[in-house]
Amino acid sequence: MKRLTPRFAALLCAGAALLSSCTQVFSGPTAADMQPSYVAMETNSGRILYAANPNERRPIGMLANIATAIVVLDWVNSSHVSMETQLTVPAEACQWPTTNLLHLRPGDRISLRDALHSTIMWDDSACATTLAYACGSTLSMIDPEGAFVAQMNQMAAAIGMNATRFKGSNGAVISMASTRDLALMGMYAIEKPAFKGISSKKSHTATITSAYGQARQAVITNSNRLLAYDNVDGVKAARSRSAGCCLIATSTRTSVKLTDPRTGKPATYGQRLLVVVAGMPTSEKRYKMATNLLRDSWGTWEKWQRANDFADHSKFIILPH
Repeated sequence: MKRLTPRFAALLCAGAALLSSCTQVFSGPTAADMQPSYVAMETNSGRILYAANPNERRPIGMLANIATAIVVLDWVNSSHVSMETQLTVPAEACQWPTTNLLHLRPGDRISLRDALHSTIMWDDSACATTLAYACGSTLSMIDPEGAFVAQMNQMAAAIGMNATRFKGSNGAVISMASTRDLALMGMYAIEKPAFKGISSKKSHTATITSAYGQARQAVITNSNRLLAYDNVDGVKAARSRSAGCCLIATSTRTSVKLTDPRTGKPATYGQRLLVVVAGMPTSEKRYKMATNLLRDSWGTWEKWQRANDFADHSKFIILPH
């Protein structure tokens, strides 16, 4: 597993306490049959802008694919695995037909790169499982899926996802987490250039080769419609019967120069919002909620900057130098 940077580790420790005490009122839409849960934060400072039910454990559907991609990318980096490595689709990957979006068959071959794109950009259970078997088989030939899921849970524990329990390597298997935990996972994922690059793409063409050597192509279109909104550059949209409609999204703006009251000197501050929405009954309500959160969060963030409220350390997380 990749070691956490001191900056991120410190943010996690402080974030656990801050999110547990922060629940602000937000005037966005509500679901008719499920209480929504959401978190909006500025990730460079750790400032929480809005939150509702952030510690409530709930099914997360295909957002679990983010954890799969994180563990695979850590494996790729630590073991110097080529992204062009051809993976063989196991029979276990094809047991959920409705989320086998590339129509993979046992024995098909797909590159690690293409499988990652479909896992991140779509609600694809087959590619996520194929990745899990490829990585997990390096840990256990007897139970590659179990070995991989153990790595997912180790990753979750390492970054402070205290309410999370992954039960499978894809979202077709019901895993539980809180939106607080999903915010931490989204922050961790977006710091990985490979993940950020994939989750920000509008489309990608994958090549699948059958066991008989016949190749075909399929276009993967990112299901995150928020990519068209206000510099949104990731992370993932997902939906399932158990989890409802969910979304993790990040949006950036150019860095700003402000006076740091601790030093009296000018300092450059990055600007990145991260929004998590979970449990919405429809896709439209999910995107409306997320769009409103982004709009209001940028406004709240700008007001805080104009007030130069850096001296009030109780309202945000101080990162180590």
